Amino acid sequence: MKAMLYMDKIDEPVSILDNVKVVVTEQANHSEHSRYRIFYRTKRLNATKTMIELHRDRKMTVKLEDGRTGSVLLTHSTLDPNGEFVGVLRVLGALS
Repeated sequence: MKAMLYMDKIDEPVSILDNVKVVVTEQANHSEHSRYRIFYRTKRLNATKTMIELHRDRKMTVKLEDGRTGSVLLTHSTLDPNGEFVGVLRVLGALS
């Protein structure tokens, strides 16, 4: 599944994520409002001049290919041995 990341006051996506997987954690140490994580893999993390790695503390909006949306924070981002960006988005609340 694909997804797009948007920042406030920017109409076009700041990142297009090629392969995403939504995971629900069932651990007791996670609150009910932070149980969703989105793992992503993409060839190009930044779709505009905005480098999302520098905005880790800023809330962004994710829009999934299946129509769900939600607010997220960039938790982790790195390069894999094949040169693709991989990382984790923490969903704030629920996906709707």
